[in-house]
Amino acid sequence: MMEYKGITSEALFMMADNRFRNSKAYYDEHKEELKAKMTVPMRQIAGILGEELLSLDPLMNTVPTKMVSRIRRDTRYTKDKSLYRENMWIMFMRDKHQWRGYPCMWFEVTPTAYSYGVGFFGDEPGLMAEFRKHLRENSEEFIRAGISCEKSGAHLSARHYKRPQPECPLGLEEYYNCKDFYFINFSGNLEDLENEKIIGILRNAYKAYAPMYRFLLKVSDSYFQGHQKEE
Repeated sequence: MMEYKGITSEALFMMADNRFRNSKAYYDEHKEELKAKMTVPMRQIAGILGEELLSLDPLMNTVPTKMVSRIRRDTRYTKDKSLYRENMWIMFMRDKHQWRGYPCMWFEVTPTAYSYGVGFFGDEPGLMAEFRKHLRENSEEFIRAGISCEKSGAHLSARHYKRPQPECPLGLEEYYNCKDFYFINFSGNLEDLENEKIIGILRNAYKAYAPMYRFLLKVSDSYFQGHQKEE
């Protein structure tokens, strides 16, 4: 079994410093150290928890090198031309190219905090209409899943329509009128990252997120199966 070596305050400072300097020469000089102190521990988390999450979704990608973000940014399609990022994340989900619009769980680390959550990945047109349909037809299942997320300390983060969407089930307005959707936890206790405590925190959270992940998986399956029939 893969062993987690920890992410230290020194590693987080190095990430921030690398971003601030924005220098290829500086990055090349410290590349191997940054990899050892940030990329490798993140891949260790991905490897440990990814294998466990296959029981939730057998099609989930569990290759750590494909789950963890890179330090070097892809600046081709963004106005921000900074070469490097100070944050890193892990995506627990199916292959994003084959399964865009499917749910994900994630873990992100910044120099000042870490966060983790569950929600949809991408902005597939029409997906939220299918989500609302499932809220109408399976409201009790969604309520149970939402309660499970909230018990972990997570809260809803979403953009909402200005005008209420029609046919909203009573009591679900906050969710029904979402333009996008995810539950998220935040923590500023960076000491948690230094040892296997973070593994336990994430393991417990993803267990609490599991009912919501299953609900969103049904939404995505229904949405894309409907599109295949139309084609």
